[in-house]
Amino acid sequence: MEDLLLSYATDLNDDYPGHEFSIWSRKQLLGYLNDALCLIAAHRPDLFTELRIVGVDPCTGYLDNCDCTTVVDILGQCDASGRVIRVLPRRKKVGTGWTGKALSTKPYQFTTTLSEYEILDGANLVRVFPSNLDPDYPIYVLIRCSVESMTYTLDDTVPNMRCAFLTAARHWVLYNAKMIDAELSPNMRDAAREHREMFTSIIGLVKKADDDLEKELDKKQG
Repeated sequence: MEDLLLSYATDLNDDYPGHEFSIWSRKQLLGYLNDALCLIAAHRPDLFTELRIVGVDPCTGYLDNCDCTTVVDILGQCDASGRVIRVLPRRKKVGTGWTGKALSTKPYQFTTTLSEYEILDGANLVRVFPSNLDPDYPIYVLIRCSVESMTYTLDDTVPNMRCAFLTAARHWVLYNAKMIDAELSPNMRDAAREHREMFTSIIGLVKKADDDLEKELDKKQG
């Protein structure tokens, strides 16, 4: 972490040998870095994830409380240890409840096999199908869950993430540092705004590149 913070100080001309971090302290620059990572996580929750084993309520088909910031996707139905036993596709259309069709007169049969899932937009609720789940059989799914970015300390190593996002974080650090002097120098204010714009631009460019790649892969698989 020291080398990364020193590179920020170098960009800010605050790296005179023996007097590094005289203007902006290590703690100050690290705080800006943590702020940048929080913003990146807000823009790209799919990059800050962890896997969780979550049970299914057989009566409703909804997942038990998974305590996620956002449910990104479901890797599949799994056993209690997290071993995926069946990959589940995401339902293309979100259900709206009763379809108007008459109830079947066939004997009701329970199942323990899941077929698909849906994420209800804006509610962070996940429902699995079919609806006739066996109430006496525990059913689990393995989900990919977005979480808040960790708060780094001076003793930590450099965040393990794509270099593009480290570059974006650098611009956010420089933006905040230079804004401190913006009241004294209009030129510094303009320079700070350029760093802020670069931060936003990089996040957007990477998102577009990832989306384009995903579309291309979907075409090949389809």
